[in-house]
Amino acid sequence: MAEESVKPLVQQTANDGSVVATTRLTPVEDKVRGSMVVPPTTVVPVIFVPGIMGSNLRDKKTKESVWNVNSTVSILLQWVFRSAKTRQSKLRADDAEVDPSGKWYGKSATVPDKSTGHQRGQGSTSKASYGDFVCWLDDKLSGLTGGIAQGASSPWSEMVDQGIGQWSPERTPQALTQSNADFAWDNFYCPVHVVGYNWLQSNGESGKYLAEKITEIIAEWNGKGSAGGPAFRCEQVILISHSMGGLVTRAAVHSAFGSAADKVLGIVHGEQPANGAAAAYHHCRSGYGGISGWVLGRNAAQVTAVFANSPGAMELLPNHQYPTGWLKARVGSDSAAVFELPVSDPYDDIYLEKERWWRLIDEQLIDPSKKIENPWHNFYINVITVTGFHYTLGTTYHPRTYVHYGADEKAYPAYGDLIWYSAAASNPNPTALLAATPIDGSDPVTVRVGQKMAFSIAGPKGLGYPQPGDGTVPACSGEAPHIQGGGNIKQSFRLSGFEHQGSYNNDAVRQTTFYSICMLLQEAKVL
Repeated sequence: MAEESVKPLVQQTANDGSVVATTRLTPVEDKVRGSMVVPPTTVVPVIFVPGIMGSNLRDKKTKESVWNVNSTVSILLQWVFRSAKTRQSKLRADDAEVDPSGKWYGKSATVPDKSTGHQRGQGSTSKASYGDFVCWLDDKLSGLTGGIAQGASSPWSEMVDQGIGQWSPERTPQALTQSNADFAWDNFYCPVHVVGYNWLQSNGESGKYLAEKITEIIAEWNGKGSAGGPAFRCEQVILISHSMGGLVTRAAVHSAFGSAADKVLGIVHGEQPANGAAAAYHHCRSGYGGISGWVLGRNAAQVTAVFANSPGAMELLPNHQYPTGWLKARVGSDSAAVFELPVSDPYDDIYLEKERWWRLIDEQLIDPSKKIENPWHNFYINVITVTGFHYTLGTTYHPRTYVHYGADEKAYPAYGDLIWYSAAASNPNPTALLAATPIDGSDPVTVRVGQKMAFSIAGPKGLGYPQPGDGTVPACSGEAPHIQGGGNIKQSFRLSGFEHQGSYNNDAVRQTTFYSICMLLQEAKVL
C-alpha cells in the first residue's frame, strides 16, 4: 500500500484578501494529500512610505501628471527639456496632489492583479525605485519564499541561526528565536501597502495625510473576510520608511501632526536624514550631477525654482540638531577653515542670509515665472514653516522604532560637512570673506576680498575629508535616532555597500527590515 504524502496546492490571494486553492478528487488508492496555507485572521498591514520624489504627483484641478516616476525613461522624457520657469509652475505644493494612476508593480503573494495593486497604493509611488522591494516583501511576509513548499514553515525560520551581529547593530543585539519566528507566522497576516504623498508640501501635512490613510487601511481590512469563513480583524499597522518618508512617518504618529501613534505597532526607518543632509544645500547651489541633473535640475536656477517654494524639500536641509560648523570655507593649502557656519542655528545663520556669497538661495532665482508678488517674503515664510516643523518634530520617535542607515566611507561618502574651496595663494581676512558678496556665479562663485577669488564646493571625497554615508545622507544624520531617540530606538543597524536611492535592493537592508518586522510583531495583540 502506498505511503501517504503531502503536496502543497497552488494557491492565490483574492482581491478581498482571502486565500483560495483548487484540487480534484482522486481514487482512494492515491495517498497524496493536498495542503494550503490559510493566513491568520489578525491583520497587521505593512505600509511602505517612499522618499522625496518617489511619489507620483498630478495637478489638483486638471489631473494632468506633473511628476511620473513609473520608470527612469518616463521621468527623463517628462523633465529633460523643462526650464526653471516650467519647473516652478508645474511643481507647486498648493497645486499638486498624489497621482494614484501609476504602474502596477506586478503580481505578488497577496496582490493577484492590477486592481488589487492599485488598491494597495502602488500606482501612487515609483515602480522603478520600489517595485521590486515591495513585491519581494509581500512574498516574503506571506511565505512564498523560504518555506511555502514545506506547507507552513515560518519565513523567519532561516534567520534563527544567523544572529544579527553581521549587520553591525548599535544596540544590544537581540537574537531572533524560533519562538519569535513561529509566533509572527502563526498569528499575523501582513499584506503590504504603499502610501505616496505630496513631497512638495511640509512633511507635517504629509504626516496628517498618512495618518488618514492608516485609518482607511485599518477600516478596509476590518471589512474583509473569506466567504463563509472568519472575518479579518485589524487594529494596527507597521510603517516602513525610506529617506524623507522617515520624517513623514514620524509626523504621522506625532501628537502635533497625525496623532496616529496608537494605530501604529512600530516603524522601521531606512536611510532617514533625521537631522537633515548637507547635500540639500549643495543641490541648491550646484544642481544635480549626471543623469539625475536632467530630471531634478542641472543648475542652481532649475533646482531653486522648485526647492525655494517647497517646504517639504527644504525640510531636508540640516536642522538645528545637525552638528554645527558644517558649512566651511578653505583657501589654498591651508587645512584650517577660514570660517565655519552655523554658529548657533542654521535658519538665521545660513538659510535666511540674503546677500553674502555663501547664501543658500539667490533671490533672483526664486520666481522665474514672475508670478509671486514678493519672492523673498514667500521664501521667508517657507523657512519659518521649516523651522517650526523641525523644532516640533524634535527627537520624537515612535516607542517601537528600528533603524538602518548607510555608513560607507569608500564607495558612498556623503556631504556631512560642506567645504567651499579656493585655490588662491593667500588667505583672506576671515571677517572680510564672511561678509563678501558674490560678483557672479553660484558654484563656482567669484568674490573679491582684496583680490578676486573663485570658490567651488569640494566633493565628499575631496580635500581629504571623506565622510561615511550612502552618497546622500551622511552617517551623522543616519545615526541620529540611535543617539537621540533613547529607549524608543530598539535597534539601529550601521550598514555599507549601497547608495541612497537603491538601498532597499540591498540584501542587508532587506534582511534587517524583515528581522525588524518580526521583532515588532512580538508586541502585537492577537485579535
